[in-house]
Amino acid sequence: MKGLDDLLRQLEQAQKALARLDGPLTQVQFDPDQPGSINAAIGKMEAEIDRVLSSYRNNPLVEELANGAKEQLAEEIRERAAKARSGRTNGADDMDTTIFRRIENTVDDLKWADMQSFARHVKKLSHLLHSDELEPIVEELTGLVNFPAWLEAGEATQGGMVGSATLDWPTDRKHDLGMNIALIDYFAEEPDRAWRFAHTFFYTGGKVTPELQNMAAQVIVPFARDFIDYVKEETGSQEPVQLPIRELSTARKVFVVHGHDEAAKESVARFLERVGFEAIILHEQANQGMTVIEKIEAHGDVGFAVVLLTPDDTGGKQGSEAAPRARQNVILELGYFIGRLGRARVTALRRGDVEVPSDFGGVVYEDFDAGGGWKQALAKELTAAGFQVDWNLVMK
Repeated sequence: MKGLDDLLRQLEQAQKALARLDGPLTQVQFDPDQPGSINAAIGKMEAEIDRVLSSYRNNPLVEELANGAKEQLAEEIRERAAKARSGRTNGADDMDTTIFRRIENTVDDLKWADMQSFARHVKKLSHLLHSDELEPIVEELTGLVNFPAWLEAGEATQGGMVGSATLDWPTDRKHDLGMNIALIDYFAEEPDRAWRFAHTFFYTGGKVTPELQNMAAQVIVPFARDFIDYVKEETGSQEPVQLPIRELSTARKVFVVHGHDEAAKESVARFLERVGFEAIILHEQANQGMTVIEKIEAHGDVGFAVVLLTPDDTGGKQGSEAAPRARQNVILELGYFIGRLGRARVTALRRGDVEVPSDFGGVVYEDFDAGGGWKQALAKELTAAGFQVDWNLVMK
């Protein structure tokens, strides 16, 4: 009966963990106009939950409980920040506009979701769309469209080449919104459908995560913005929308992580700009009283990251000969963007015989050669991540 004993022990620990979470945990302060400050408050709250429940770390029931608490409290912090920005209080007869914030937060999660997390976020989005406040509007919009026939017609356009299928999106505003809602509900019912849909209509080489993120950027993000605007018009709500525009053109932001090699940084930045991307370089962004890590968080909403591993430092194992290494901040930011964007959206360019971190298997490393071959290599990685790249500009 060892299995039963283990389950009873886990249940008992889960009850104790729940009791520890019942009541004030910690106080957090944040600037509602600074994303980095909001994220720092969320991080402090999550760290406190981990500390409080540290003695139950290996209990899967407690882990699930902790994750749920983190998600709920993070959403509460974001909603409080949104209310502070809006500068208004909802009256009893007004729509509860926090539903907009919750939709925006969920869509923001979907922008960077992988195959495992996409299902959870898209189910949450579908649930929010069918909340009591929105259900009458959503029911009217979805009643205008025939989603199965639309999807079947799109799949029928698939030719002999993978990725050649196209969708005939409705031109009427209401029909377009209704079709998007039906699509999100379709994904929520069976999450594997999302990957198959993205692979069919937003093919980027067969890699699951880039295709899901490409589809989310081109379909779900614009829909959420337009849907919120439509609901505001229908209900008379004047609450400002905070959702950033994340269509593909706006998503073409590339964070350039660099050390002391100014020439390498400038070469990469100018190349990215020439082929139609916006290069984000941290020291060129306003400080606004933020710490470095807060600046990275505030400006890290990008579609791709290029990390320059240049021999700015030296180091090695104790007793061994020192070898060329990249700056420590470069290695830290490399790990940060792998965690935030996924390995498929991070490319490291290394100059010379610089040491490559051993724990980042699967990351693409390209030589930053004097002949400029790195430009073609970087363009290939951008293309594989789902971006349109003009090769005439690349080869100039």
